[in-house]
Amino acid sequence: MKAFTLYLALAKICLMTIIAASISACSGGAPLQHQQYDFGPLMTTSAAATVPSDALRLSLADINVPAALDSNAMLYRLQYDNAQQLKPYAQARWSMPPAQLLAQRLKLQIGQRGGLLVSSTDGVANLPVLHLDLNEFSQVFTAPDKSYALINVTAIVLHRHQLVAQRQFAFHVNATSADAAGGAKAMQEAVDQMIAELQHWLIQRHPE
Repeated sequence: MKAFTLYLALAKICLMTIIAASISACSGGAPLQHQQYDFGPLMTTSAAATVPSDALRLSLADINVPAALDSNAMLYRLQYDNAQQLKPYAQARWSMPPAQLLAQRLKLQIGQRGGLLVSSTDGVANLPVLHLDLNEFSQVFTAPDKSYALINVTAIVLHRHQLVAQRQFAFHVNATSADAAGGAKAMQEAVDQMIAELQHWLIQRHPE
């Protein structure tokens, strides 16, 4: 009888353990979901408002990127530790690869000012072709609690197979928080500043 009672007690303990483990798995054991970021809705910024209203008509070639930027990963550097090492956030990603985000934003910004930027694959003839190399697109930490977004782009304009102009663009914007959300917001601001300056430059050198 005592053996049977002991058996029931042990069985009850086992059952309670299984139930507790199941509750824990359902409530806290689920994997964290990736957070996705883009540049948000296009707003008329003070930088964009200073761009002349002259309408640009350009063709955009595929944006060249290094292998590290050919994915949706959000990358950062620890300047205070090893600035030469790019690291991806574990639980945050861009909604599209950086080259696609930049091309989309560029088309929207130029269109907002009355211009036109089409893909070179659309086959529109006699338009100057804009070539962009996206060299850097990362969040740089100068300290564990301080960072900035950095974008570096090389722009080349060709027209009828002739070089029209070439220039390097580099912008950085301080992040308001030392995390992926702060980096994404700072990167959006850095990209918009770069595009505004790029438009100024393109208008000055736009071939007739």
